[in-house]
Amino acid sequence: MKQFKCRNHVLPVGNVWKLVFQHVCCCLMMCLANPVYAIQEEERHTSETQEQLAELDPGSLRENDEQWSLLQKYLHRPLDLNAASAEDLQELGLLLPVQIFQLLEHRKSLGPLAAIFELQAVKGFDLNTIRKLLPYVTAGNPFRQEVPLRTSWTDGTHMLQLRFARTWDGPGAKLFPAAEKAPAYAGSPEKILLRYRYQMGRYAGWGIVLEKDAGESYLRKKGIPIPDHLGFHWVIRRPGLLKTLVLGDYTINMGQGLIQWHGLAPGRSSSVLFLKREGESLRPYAGAGEYYFYRGAAGTLAFRKWELTSWLSVRALDGRVRPVAGEDFDSAGSLMTGGYHRTISEQEARGNIIQHTAGAMLKLRLKTGHAGLNVQGQKFSVPLRAGDELYQRFRFRGNQLLECSFDHAFTWKNVHFFGEVAQSGSGNRAAMQGLLVALSPVLDAGMVWRKGQPGFSGLYGAPFGVTGIAGNEEGCYGALQWKVRNNCVVSGYVDLYRFPWLRYRVGSPSAGTDALLAVQWNPERHAMIQGSYRYAEQAQDMLREGYREMQTLKQAKHQIQLRGEVPLSAAVTWKVRVQAQQVAGASSWMALQQWKWKYGKWKGVFAHTWYSPSPGQAMYLSGQGFAGDGTVSRFSGTGWYCRFQAQRKLGERWSIWGSWQYAQSKEHPQTLNEWREVLGPESRSTVQLQIEYEWGKEK
Repeated sequence: MKQFKCRNHVLPVGNVWKLVFQHVCCCLMMCLANPVYAIQEEERHTSETQEQLAELDPGSLRENDEQWSLLQKYLHRPLDLNAASAEDLQELGLLLPVQIFQLLEHRKSLGPLAAIFELQAVKGFDLNTIRKLLPYVTAGNPFRQEVPLRTSWTDGTHMLQLRFARTWDGPGAKLFPAAEKAPAYAGSPEKILLRYRYQMGRYAGWGIVLEKDAGESYLRKKGIPIPDHLGFHWVIRRPGLLKTLVLGDYTINMGQGLIQWHGLAPGRSSSVLFLKREGESLRPYAGAGEYYFYRGAAGTLAFRKWELTSWLSVRALDGRVRPVAGEDFDSAGSLMTGGYHRTISEQEARGNIIQHTAGAMLKLRLKTGHAGLNVQGQKFSVPLRAGDELYQRFRFRGNQLLECSFDHAFTWKNVHFFGEVAQSGSGNRAAMQGLLVALSPVLDAGMVWRKGQPGFSGLYGAPFGVTGIAGNEEGCYGALQWKVRNNCVVSGYVDLYRFPWLRYRVGSPSAGTDALLAVQWNPERHAMIQGSYRYAEQAQDMLREGYREMQTLKQAKHQIQLRGEVPLSAAVTWKVRVQAQQVAGASSWMALQQWKWKYGKWKGVFAHTWYSPSPGQAMYLSGQGFAGDGTVSRFSGTGWYCRFQAQRKLGERWSIWGSWQYAQSKEHPQTLNEWREVLGPESRSTVQLQIEYEWGKEK
């Protein structure tokens, strides 16, 4: 039997007709939104961040679809804004901290929202924000559901998901097993994932995930083939002293990411004000990535205004171990974050380094924010040593690492302050301070100042910045967003930064600049046109004509981008993106057009892309893999690419999703011999399939 707790909400008689009008408007808004949001994609600021990160460091991309899975859950079971806490609203990843604060203050002073339409009366909420929220939230229900513990494990929803991907032909096909020669990759070219999850809202759940990457072979346990990666989690959340308990795999997000941030971290994009790290501190992990998570036990205790989160973890990490001379230890290791075990060398590095982790976060929740103290210790079975290059001199070395930090976030009137100060075991420090301020009803601003010493570690850090590493970076980021009209927004940022020490392929201390100006116009309810110009200047070691040695020179990048989205009908939406850039005098361009369609129980996407990066350069496009998995496609040479995607619900329980991709390109000749040879275009075809089955009482 379900139990309900009534919230006090007294409505004057004179507001009855107003309430009816609001409910009617709410229904109309939801009906109009359904065709447009039939196919949910990654948020624009997330996709732009992934593309920029791929340009700087492709190895740092994280395979984690937890945020996308969370939004999909809210599509089926919308978040009730009248019962949502600050943590729930932060999890959505769609609202700024000032907007969350204003919504909670509105609810506190005026009571629960009568309908979604009432969001227009909340300070800081415009129509674009409300439209983004519509698919995932609901309001108007003055009741809060409480789930008894005995039904948390029986009345939830079960989800079984199977993913399959395979690539044929094109570059890299010779790496897979062939009869005529020994393969470079040990396993088959299929990528397979099997995931099972049980969830009872936010109250309880468990899950298991098995994944084999392309090129990996199955592990053999007593003759039974097992995929390369196996993960498990069990979680329970209850009101009271024990707020959260997780066993198995989980992620930890701490402060502003100076020393610890497992989740996806937004960076610089045309959504210029998404610069604060937001998210639940402790979350169960069911992703396919094999590095950015902990394994063990973690829990959160809550008492009045205090919260204590602590965790213990033991993991076997991939790493190369080699003998060293002239040190206090005989051998040293270096971590590998990719999670691949395809070749002999990758298999030899599997699980070579045992990592023990213990940490705690003590948080004091205030009326307008919080203050927190964070401590984390790492111990490795083999001392770590990144390398002997000069730019690696200040990297972490040793088998023990202790880090601590203090973070804060609070709102005063129309200003939201946030920041973190951290210190690693070597005594090196890093700090960042940011603010978001509503200067007027139409003008918002944001700023982030950061400084990290070259020797600061932060092995799992992901702070806001250029490289996503707190150490060896100083800078100041400023952004403005001006709502010229209800349907027109002008935004931009300027980021000035410097690196006090050397970096990879940069043989001296250097500085850089990154600036963007964007204009977005919504001529109709669901139509959007956006244009942006980005200028970036960064140092890099290059060989100048007439010189024999490499020199550190500034390299300028100019990028122009145009995006558009127009609903041609209730069932078809057309999107277009054109991007042109110039780096060191060499020009590149990319053009993409995409149709999102819906027909009966079917919905899907057809996209076509033309690209021509300059020699030695590449262009990146996110969202081309499984939904929400953080896949970024790299395009080099000159060619074209197309993608056809379809999805269908089969009854109430089954759903199928499929994608076919084809790319054909011809690399630019780099040497005289390549100019003389007639090289034909290379092609690659990829098929991706996903099957989901859901059942349970909550479903």
